[in-house]
Amino acid sequence: LAMLQYSTYFVISPEGCANIIWKTSEKAPEAAQAMGVTSSVLQELGIVDATIEEPLGGAHRDIDLVASRVQAHLVQEIDRLQAIPVDEMLEARYQRLLSYGN
Repeated sequence: LAMLQYSTYFVISPEGCANIIWKTSEKAPEAAQAMGVTSSVLQELGIVDATIEEPLGGAHRDIDLVASRVQAHLVQEIDRLQAIPVDEMLEARYQRLLSYGN
């Protein structure tokens, strides 16, 4: 799993999380901080494998550059994954999913 540098990843919005925990969406910033929705935090936690660097200000500032970085990452990962036997890859993926939350 790779993420762009300034992207976010979560299963519930910070507003939804704040509503559940604090009964108000006004606590959304605190919820977002606690959820650790940024690529760098999620990479530290082992949920994200790589962060693809974006230009200053975001991917929309230089779409061609970001597209080439995404392509390079995908080609590199495809080459790496093709060298791994399927059974070994599936077992590693299964073990990784089991490790979430530990």
